[in-house]
Amino acid sequence: MNKKGELAMKLDYKKIEENDKEQLFKLINAVLDGLPDPSHFIPYEQWELDSMFDEVNYAPLYGAYDGEKLVGMAQLYVSQDMLEEFKKEFNLTDYNVCELGGNLVLPEYRGLGITTNLQTLEMSLAKKLGFDYIISMAHPDNIASCKTLEKIGLEFVKETKLSNGFLRRLYMKKI
Repeated sequence: MNKKGELAMKLDYKKIEENDKEQLFKLINAVLDGLPDPSHFIPYEQWELDSMFDEVNYAPLYGAYDGEKLVGMAQLYVSQDMLEEFKKEFNLTDYNVCELGGNLVLPEYRGLGITTNLQTLEMSLAKKLGFDYIISMAHPDNIASCKTLEKIGLEFVKETKLSNGFLRRLYMKKI
């Protein structure tokens, strides 16, 4: 087994707890500061950073750990108020919808299937929580993210420019 394969075998996927807040913010900053194209990720607003551990009103947060080191994260956005604009884009205003998002992996850990594993975990959670649909979006040039969404069963809906000015490919799946 090669070095990457060995590393993938020992990663642990679990809920990110508040005691890992410092690691979480280091991960976010490291990934966002290193993006070759900042338009691939819609930046967090301060209220979102302040709400990171509010899983009922904002987003359950899961991570991939290499030992004690947080190397990847994903969020399942559950707030219907926060998702109102996106529900309109998907023509799902009458449904209970959640969004896969906040997928960040340290560069040296990419290509191991971390995002796929985290999103699969969150799709199971969405089903358990009783959502009707799961949605997600990715920049059209972010090929890896688009492929991952299709790999886990989300279907391409359309490409659009959101009201915040970001161009996105929209994906959804009935749960």
